[in-house]
Amino acid sequence: MCREKFHKVLKINDLRAFLRSFLGARLALAVLATLLFAACGDTTSRDSQAKNTPLCSDSVQFYPSEYAHLLRMGSSCGQPLAEIRSFVGKDTLVKRFVLADSVFASDTAKLRQLSAGKEWAGAVVLRVPLRRVVVLSSAQIGFMERLGVESRIVGVGEGKYIVDSALAARVTAGEIVEVGNGPAISLEKVLALKPDLVMTFATGGAYDDYDRLEPLALPLMLTSEWQEDSPLAKFEWVKLFAKMFGAEGLADSIYIQSKIQFEAQANGDAADETSNCPRVLAGMAYGGIWYAPGGKSYTANLIRQAGGCYLWASDTTRELKFSLEEVFAVADSADVWVNPGIYGTPEDILAAEPRLSRIRAFKEKRVCQNDARKSAGGGNDFYEGAVARPVELVKNLRDCLFTEISGDSGSKPEPSPYRWYRNIYN
Repeated sequence: MCREKFHKVLKINDLRAFLRSFLGARLALAVLATLLFAACGDTTSRDSQAKNTPLCSDSVQFYPSEYAHLLRMGSSCGQPLAEIRSFVGKDTLVKRFVLADSVFASDTAKLRQLSAGKEWAGAVVLRVPLRRVVVLSSAQIGFMERLGVESRIVGVGEGKYIVDSALAARVTAGEIVEVGNGPAISLEKVLALKPDLVMTFATGGAYDDYDRLEPLALPLMLTSEWQEDSPLAKFEWVKLFAKMFGAEGLADSIYIQSKIQFEAQANGDAADETSNCPRVLAGMAYGGIWYAPGGKSYTANLIRQAGGCYLWASDTTRELKFSLEEVFAVADSADVWVNPGIYGTPEDILAAEPRLSRIRAFKEKRVCQNDARKSAGGGNDFYEGAVARPVELVKNLRDCLFTEISGDSGSKPEPSPYRWYRNIYN
């Protein structure tokens, strides 16, 4: 192989005749043999070096997350990576994704090298930026709306639950396909859309669609931002969506701005806490049992960041259960009642549990519910748009907490298009 290449490049027959006229036949052959050996040796050396040189830097480097606990972003071989942890029932699922550009995604050698490590052997390779996605969770829609890439949604579960009016109109017009949710999901419709990615979530319950979607030969992602424990932890997931849809510049800008505003707002609330901190009751009774967020839950952190003092803030769990008698024993110390389950009016609450009329915050008409923005079909924007707007969400809850405390003499909150919390008596 080497000699044939050498002949072709140097035209060795002509060179042999030229050298013979000066050096003689034997010496000419010796010179040619030396040249041939050098050329072949150099080629062999280059081939060996190419085999021993890594195709890319295959070590995985993760960047520290600021708030999120269930999402890790990193890079390897020059490509962004994402690792997502989801609590599904009693199990913890860990899924890994390579967010590869088109060149890297087509390089089988580099992909093989990256997946050689045990942890990344089962990683899903996504060609980014994504152009066609099916989204089955409200929060996924919220992040895409915030980044201005909602036009890439080609399928949703049920359009009636979408709060964003423009997106809902596209569903009505047939531009976005409804594929169904849970046991009713149409796998045929999902496959027909040929999406670059299907995004869903899983709770471990009977209505998850994850188990049915997983066998499909389509990229599938479980997002677990809803299991994070604070507004900024949820919002940090915008970094993942930015990488997937090629919106890093916008995401960096809104993330940094939101973090600065959020922290400044939190510092102001902390300064006021000692002198004016409304005590907050949260949760609702079902079947004679009161279900309340634990002290380490998302709701507890949201109340704290809005300037409220949660009754069970010292608890170290995510969920609490009490008898009604236990709740009544502490309820008189609460100024405001937040998140009364699924109920949006005083009449609904009393119809579900008449004894709740004894709660002081209920009698004094200080009950804040998060359903101020809903779709015609019952979708709640608290789980869609609010997730991607942590600053506005905390301010909105703060307005509700403090306006109701101050009564008629207090300042009214300024009108805002971002309003999720409302007093159920208004």
